[in-house]
Formats: sequence, C-alpha cells, structure tokens
Amino acid sequence: MLAAVICALAALSVAAAATGLFGLRDALLPEKGSVNMLDGNGIVVPGEYEYRDFVSLSGYQDTPESRALAEWQTFLAGYDEDGSIISAIGNAPTGFEDRYGFYLVYTQEMADKLEEIIAKYGLRLHTRMEIVMPGAWPAAAGNFCGENVTAYSGYIYENGTFRFDGEAELGAGELKGYGAIEYQFSRSVRGTFDDVALNIGDVSDFQEWEYETADGTPVTLGLGRRNRSIIMADLGDSFILVNVLTGGEGDDTFSSAPIGWEELEELADSFRFSALTPAEAPDFDAILWENERYLEEQENQPLETEETEDPLYDRTGMRPEVAREFVLMLAERIADGKKREVAELLVYPSQVEVAAGTFTVRSPEEFLPYYDEVIGQNCQGLSTAMTWEPTPSEPWIFSDGSGLAAVADGAVWFGLTEENVIRVFTIQTDQAAVRSGEGDSPDPNEDEIYAGTGIERDAAKAFVWDLTDLLSGGKREKVAELFVYPCAVHVAGGVFTVNTPEELLAYYDEAIELDVETLVDNLDYHSIFTHNGLVGAGDGTAWFGLVEDGGIRLFSLWTPQGLGVGPVS
Repeated sequence: MLAAVICALAALSVAAAATGLFGLRDALLPEKGSVNMLDGNGIVVPGEYEYRDFVSLSGYQDTPESRALAEWQTFLAGYDEDGSIISAIGNAPTGFEDRYGFYLVYTQEMADKLEEIIAKYGLRLHTRMEIVMPGAWPAAAGNFCGENVTAYSGYIYENGTFRFDGEAELGAGELKGYGAIEYQFSRSVRGTFDDVALNIGDVSDFQEWEYETADGTPVTLGLGRRNRSIIMADLGDSFILVNVLTGGEGDDTFSSAPIGWEELEELADSFRFSALTPAEAPDFDAILWENERYLEEQENQPLETEETEDPLYDRTGMRPEVAREFVLMLAERIADGKKREVAELLVYPSQVEVAAGTFTVRSPEEFLPYYDEVIGQNCQGLSTAMTWEPTPSEPWIFSDGSGLAAVADGAVWFGLTEENVIRVFTIQTDQAAVRSGEGDSPDPNEDEIYAGTGIERDAAKAFVWDLTDLLSGGKREKVAELFVYPCAVHVAGGVFTVNTPEELLAYYDEAIELDVETLVDNLDYHSIFTHNGLVGAGDGTAWFGLVEDGGIRLFSLWTPQGLGVGPVS
C-alpha cells in the first residue's frame, strides 16, 4: 500500500510539471541570499551586500529536502557570522568529521541543529562520496547522455546523488554549426539531506516554458538573460537541474554564443532523463574499476609531443591523475563554500592582493578574513573553470616549466612543496589574488609607521579597512571588542567610564552609530600617520596601536561633534 502511495505521489509530481504547475519560482529558496556588492570596477564595496535569488538543487519548495535546506541555510546565515568560532578552532580536528564530513558542521550546536532538521523532515545524511572520471559515468549512473554530450569528471554519493560539469555539441537541423555549449548537471535523490543551492541572480530574468524531451520526459526550461539558463526535471524519486552556462544575451565565456528556445530544447533532448529513474545506489567497486581503466587509457595514449612520456610529471613531479584529483577536490571545496578547508590548501606565507592593498598572511587563520574578496565572490566561476576540460587536443592541466601546474587558464597554480604534498601557490581573479611568498621585512628607515609603532604599514591599513567594514556593516559587538579597556565614552549627557565591551554597547548608538556614515567616510586607510606610539587615521578620527598581547586595539574613535570613545583621563 505504501509503495502504491509513493508511486502515486511521484506520478502527480511529474504530471504537475508537465501541466505547468511547477516552475523555476517553485524551486526558489524562501529567502534571498546575500552576496558581496561590487562597484563599477568590479571591486568589493566594504559592508555592502545585495540579495540574489537561489534555487534548491534538491527539488521544489514543498519537498522535505528543500524545506530542510531552507531551514539549514537560515540557521547558517545567523551563526558564527564573524567567523570567530571557526577561527578559534584553527587546524584542530572538530570531532564531527565522521558523521558530518560532507556538511559545514564544526560545533555541537551546529550538529544538534542539523540532527533536529533531518529528524523533522525524515531525511538521512550522506555517508560516502567518490570521484567519477569521465569514462566512468555509465558505470556510475547508466547511459543517460546522448552521443553529442561529454560528461567530465564529477562525484557521486552513496544514494545516487551526483554532479558533474560537461559540454555538448549542438548542430542538428537549423542549429548546425552552433558549436559547444557548457553545462553543470545535478541529480539529487530524494530522502537524503543535500546542502547545495544555486545562485540564479534574478528569477525575473528567465523566460520559462514546459517541454517534453525526445525520450518523453516533461521538463521546465528557463532561458536566462546572460550566462545562465536552466533545465529542470522532477523524476519523482530524484530532481534534475542542469545549469546551462549561457543565455539569450550570453557571450562566449563558457559557450559558443547566445542561445534561444531551440538551442535549449536541443540540449534538453541530448539527455535521456528517463534512464535516471528509478534511482539506484551506485556500485562503488565498479566506479573505482572504471576510474582506474580510464586513467590507464589516458596514460597509454600516444603523445603528440616527443618531449617525454609524461610531460606533466617531468615538469612538476605530479602524475596527471593525482593532479586531476587535487583539482577536483579543490574545485568542490570552493563550490561548497568550505572556506577553512580551502585555506588549508594554500602555501604559507602568501601575499594577498585586495582592494585595500597587499598584505602578508602566514596561516589559514590570517587568510580567512580575505577569503570572500579573493575567492568567495568568484567561487562559481573558479570552480567551473577548474573542472572544465577542453577538447582532447587542448591541455586541461598544463605547466610552463616553472615546476608548477595550472588550471582555469592560469587562474590557479599548484604544485609539490618541500614536504612532497600538493598545495596551491596562486589563485588570481580580475578583482583579487593570493600568491605564495611574502613581502620584504619592513625597514624602519623607510616605514615610519613601523618605526613609530611596531605595526607594519600593511597591517595598519588592513586594520582601518576592517574597522570601516565592521562599522558600515553594523557589527557593533565586534567594534566594541576592538577598544582598549577601561575607556571613556563621550555622549551628549556626559563622559562615562566603561570597563567591558558589554558596558560600551549601552552607549554605542549615541556615541558611534548616530554618525557612523561620517566616521566611515573619514577613515581613509591611505592617509594613516603616527604620533606618540599610536597610528592615526582620518585626521585623528581613530587612534590605534599595539597592546601587551601583541594585538592591535583601538584607543579612540571620534565623530566630528567630539562624541565617541577615548582613553580615561
């Protein structure tokens, strides 16, 4: 009886999609997600965010999987917002790796919340994941790709949920000669919690219509304005979403040209969606065997160059399959927003190049404050570019003879360290970069800030930058923690001594928040100076310096009206 009910519900779900009851808006997460706002030059504006539409990769809004995802995303948005908890954990094991290794869980509170959510919706957690090489997809999920479709490397979970990037050649009928179109394919099997969502920008930018594919599967198609379009199929026991990397006004960044309805329909016809249902657990042994066979075939292919039998290995010391697995792992962690794990893969010390200047970081903890500007705002493009494999005649991973290998057209460089482990030496985008190495030690004769305060000029500029970010973002608790205590609060009603951040917060609105926009405008990190062992910014708007524990703290912060926080007289 239960099986009959499940089958009936699955049939109703498919029928609803076919009759237009479900569309792209029905897959939206209930709350928009915030992303960094960029100025006209593509630079992050401190403290400024814009909200975008996100869709669940697990199904429509009313499914248990998507409702669970919405609750989890809401929880994460308000938890450890400043990253202080994860920073305190550092590189130490959290103790949550075994059960929650595929999820962003690093405290008991997060574990309890996730358990509460999956119990509420009757879901399981993922327990195993394996990489799937291009030649292993038939063993992993069956023959669901047409002859014109290429599936690149990806990954699959124990329940059959999988994701990969790929390319298709469009050229049937009137479309002859269009060329390659790139996509990202996702299947989420019902019954297991999946924490992945897709930023689609503005849902109103999409033209939607219902379509029946060549194999008889009803799908929803969404033609986007720029470099994104969508194919969705509800198969009952799983949900398919294909993220197509071009649109009605798209360029040739990822695909040959813009597309229209006909091209999107032909791409949908290129997949045999019916072959993906019923969903079955993958045979991991068969996948691993096919992976090995694929790698052996690649190694045994005759090389066009006579330079060596294995140019990548000779130039970098890394076997192609090992380099490939490292790239896939890095791309997955970037796409999943696993900031800590990505930071741990970098070489240290490194130079971070961001809008505020160039700064030396010597550990993952020091890099994490810069993560969003360097990687976070570019995570989708980076992860996509890293897993994109051109035609067989073009190198996906290449080396220039420097001892390092590169992917994504040189956006990411990686190689072996002295400890014989693979680490990332460079990640660079149009807006920011992180590169191995450190700047020259400050010369007291050339750096008056360092000579007068013991604080490197770059560190002082970064402190001012972070302070303006906290002020403009309304992070009053974090601002209060920056002051030296005790201190004196100057407000219209008088001067009051406070001994803790909690006491200062009682006066925060009157002392700081009422004129916070002027404070932010006056705090120019380019014009810092030194006096009496402290660093000044904004003609004395803020004064800060080193304290006994080696940290940098605020000694005063003044508004033009003379209100604010200063030392005790």
